[in-house]
Parts: sequence; structure tokens; C-alpha cells
Amino acid sequence: MREFSTSVTPAEFRRLEEFLNALRTECEARMNPRSEYNSAEFESEFRSKLLTHHCFMGSPLFQESFDSAFIAACEHSGHTVEKAPEGRRFWDVAVDGRKISLKSSKAKSLKENRLHISKLTEAAWIQDCRTASKRRKATFDLFGQYCAEVDAIIQLRYFQTSVMYELVEIPVALFKQVFDVGLSSFQADGPTINIPVGKSPPDFTLKLDRSDAKITVANIDKALCTVHGTWKLGKDV
Repeated sequence: MREFSTSVTPAEFRRLEEFLNALRTECEARMNPRSEYNSAEFESEFRSKLLTHHCFMGSPLFQESFDSAFIAACEHSGHTVEKAPEGRRFWDVAVDGRKISLKSSKAKSLKENRLHISKLTEAAWIQDCRTASKRRKATFDLFGQYCAEVDAIIQLRYFQTSVMYELVEIPVALFKQVFDVGLSSFQADGPTINIPVGKSPPDFTLKLDRSDAKITVANIDKALCTVHGTWKLGKDV
């Protein structure tokens, strides 16, 4: 830092010190050895972005900031990256040819072993469907498109109490079980369906949210997903 002391203003120097201290915040990173993102380059790039937002800017890594951090980490660790065209509906980035939807959550109600995607996608047709057969057909059509276009969902989860971030992948193939759901499950105006039907606990719960015209996927069994890595910050952060 000494080389900057004569070329920056006192305020700029204080910000530089704060930024460097943020990047050097105590952070225990653990990567899944079987993950395709398990490299020193990916982990260090992602961690630096995470610490910049969490410790320097004072807000959790979330939404667009997470997208930017994940894409940068992939690029700097040698993956082939293609950002989705503007306006693309279902996926955000292709990494080594795999089309990925990026999600994030910092809800206080996060569960350790169950994942929640509050908005998988918009579905305006929910408010117009008045019969079970129309709801079922529209749901099948949507998931047919989604499963054809998207390979995986990667979600960053922030656990506030433990000050820990978790990067977890949900396989979209899991959602193909929607096509096994019978007509009777779509009778309600905004049905909530545990899938597979009759299994307890289910692999996931499908919700057709009529009030917000969106598809919610809740209660996803984490055992069916892949945790790529975790970043746990010091307790004093």
C-alpha cells in the first residue's frame, strides 16, 4: 500500500485499505472435489467477488451480482462461457455448452436439506386457466420447453445465522417427473403438488402461483443435488 500513499488522496487511500482488508477477511472455502468448478482459479475469483460485496460494499452477494461473480469465476478458470442473448427466458449462461439458470436466495427461512426456488419462471397463463385439463396441458408444455432448453439450475444460498454461502446445482432432469402427474392433481385454481405424488417426503413440490402468475419449485431434496462449494466467513463479519 505504501506505493499508493503519495499518488492518491487520503480518502482514496482509506478506501484502498478497506478494500484490501475486505479481500483478506477470514473465509473458509470448501470445494467439492468432484465438482467441475473445483479449481484454485474458480474458487479464488469467486471468493474475491463474494468478499467485495459482502465485506466492502456491505451487502450479501445476490441476484445480478451473483451472476457476474459466477460468470467471471468460470471465465478466469478456463471454462468456455456464453452469456444468454438479451431477453432469453429460461437460462442465463452456457458453461462448456451446458445451459444454466442462475438463482440466489438469502431468505431467513432457508432450510439446510431442502431448496426453494420462489420463481422458476413466469407463467401468465395460470390466471387464465379455468379447468384442470388446461392447467395440466399448459404445465406440461412449459416444462417440456424448460427441460429442453435448460441443463441445470445453480443457486447461491446465503445462510445469515452461520454467515455461510453455498453454491448448489439442481439437475433440471429432476423436473421431468412433472409429466407423470395425473389430472386430479390440477383441480385447484393454484395447485400445490408434491412430486412424485404419494412420496413422503417428495423430491420436490410444484406450485402454480395464481396470484403472482409464476411457477414456484419448493421443498427440493438437496440429496438429489450437487453442492459445488461453500464459503464460511468469520463470525465477526
